[in-house]
Amino acid sequence: MSDLTDKSENNPIEVFVGTAWEVALVQSLLENAEIKAFIYYGGRGTMAPWDSKGCFPLNRIMVSSEDYEKAKQVVDQYYDAVKE
Repeated sequence: MSDLTDKSENNPIEVFVGTAWEVALVQSLLENAEIKAFIYYGGRGTMAPWDSKGCFPLNRIMVSSEDYEKAKQVVDQYYDAVKE
């Protein structure tokens, strides 16, 4: 069984977790940086949070292990911009 953090293989790695709105924004930033990103939607409450039984559903962005370092830089820039 291979470890997901093993960069010798091309595995999907989680690079960002957030609400549907945040994930869509970060995915757009990643695509602008020519990084292919895939979204894993986090359950029933993703599109209708009032139906999530009090929990805020989280969505995940996955990228190829090849693109992880570059994607992490994009995500870090997003967090820096949000702080301001």
